[in-house]
Amino acid sequence: MKIDERFIRGIELFNNEEFFECHEVIEDLWLATQDQYKNLYKGVIQAAVALYHLKRRNTRGARKLYGTSSKYLRKYRPQALGLDVEKLLNDMTICFEENNQQIPK
Repeated sequence: MKIDERFIRGIELFNNEEFFECHEVIEDLWLATQDQYKNLYKGVIQAAVALYHLKRRNTRGARKLYGTSSKYLRKYRPQALGLDVEKLLNDMTICFEENNQQIPK
């Protein structure tokens, strides 16, 4: 299966910590998709927005989206469309565990 260029670009943006831009690019793909990867895109979008909120100290919104993104992404473990979903989930968990100690709830 050919991987959509919007997904590739969105992941590049995610990896460059351009979370809002990642959300915008992949959301366009998500809206146009009706296949088995629709929830993968949704999970990545929510992970990006969670990190966007975390960087802006909106911990409540970040934690909520972290939880829902993880639910969507788990179904695609260990890998989907070239994305190491297992690593993404592990990295997100570490990020939120580290920030739990620094940010009041």
